[in-house]
Amino acid sequence: MQQYHSDVLIVGAGPAGSMTAKTVAELGADVIFIEEHETPGTPVFCGEGLSISGILNAGIEPVEPYVCQQITTARVVAPNGKTVDLHATDWTGYTLDRSEFDKALAENAVKAGAKLMTKVSATGVIKDGDQVVGVKAVKDGKEVEFRAKVVIGADGHWSIIRRSAGLANYFDDWVTCAQYKLSGLNLPDSAINEFWVGAKYAPGGYAWVFPKNNKVANIGVGVRDKHTKPAVEYLKDFIANDPRFRNAKIEKTSGGICPVSGTLDRIVMDGLILVGDSAGQLIPMTGAGIHCSIESGKIAGRVAVEAIRDGDVSEEGLRAYRDEFDKYWGRRITEARKVLLMLDKFSDDDLDVLAEVISHEDIMHMANGLNVASAMAGLVKKSPMKLMHLIRAFMR
Repeated sequence: MQQYHSDVLIVGAGPAGSMTAKTVAELGADVIFIEEHETPGTPVFCGEGLSISGILNAGIEPVEPYVCQQITTARVVAPNGKTVDLHATDWTGYTLDRSEFDKALAENAVKAGAKLMTKVSATGVIKDGDQVVGVKAVKDGKEVEFRAKVVIGADGHWSIIRRSAGLANYFDDWVTCAQYKLSGLNLPDSAINEFWVGAKYAPGGYAWVFPKNNKVANIGVGVRDKHTKPAVEYLKDFIANDPRFRNAKIEKTSGGICPVSGTLDRIVMDGLILVGDSAGQLIPMTGAGIHCSIESGKIAGRVAVEAIRDGDVSEEGLRAYRDEFDKYWGRRITEARKVLLMLDKFSDDDLDVLAEVISHEDIMHMANGLNVASAMAGLVKKSPMKLMHLIRAFMR
């Protein structure tokens, strides 16, 4: 059986895997990253939204072909149709072309010295006692082995690396998504991303409209355990009830799963680190995971190289990865998860009332897990009695 050897082996060439590979290579260690598909970034299962800071932190400029549309307003639509607009004062966002964006991240890792191998499917980890020392895979129809001092699982929410290593089989809570890429539109303002909330649109989640230009947009729906029919049926209803979309052409149908229960309790073990979706590193309120993945990859790459040079790739030796991630991103994920659970208690009528008192700053903080306690305290002062009780229950 053919074997490949490296200091670090990364499974998955999405944003988390490619950023890990680039970081490891820049630090002078030998790194291989493998991808089951022929080209990183395909197929695309994503709404394709990302902030300017996420793009720049990935080492990419917000220009074509990596981005399609600049976004200057986020519009939240309550069940009764009331809108709250979040205007870009200290932020801006973009609708990406994920296939081009992901491909560029992988290419940057290769330029830094990482070795990319595509059409290679991991089938499980290799252990020596309790330590992960490599990965079994299939390449060109043949079984191969990759041996490494540290293995990085960057292979998504259904991670074979996580599961075969004996870590969590899956997550406690997740969103099921369905999305159409529609063309033939005539959007009056393609710089607005829309978020439609309420059980009438998407129980436990939200529906979205992310323009790629004024003629093309990603229209999607994400639902959680409250739903009574498949996500795609909610999507069909959403489109049918909006005259902007009724005569549009479906260019592409996609879907996927977003874990929203937060970062897993254990994302490090002897010889192994999990990054990105495989670790549950998404913002629960929005399902956004690209920026988290970019940053977790940077941290994981640096910690892996330091551990190898220190001669300690044990769980204890790799623990600095979790500690550093949690200082900022982990805290945001935890706080956003609390807000999600609070909003689970809100009826559509409650959301309509909330839309009357909430500010765009409050929404930004709650959605992104930033300054949540302060936002909640401010809402209590403005809210009617019923909402006040719901919010106070969250603050305890």
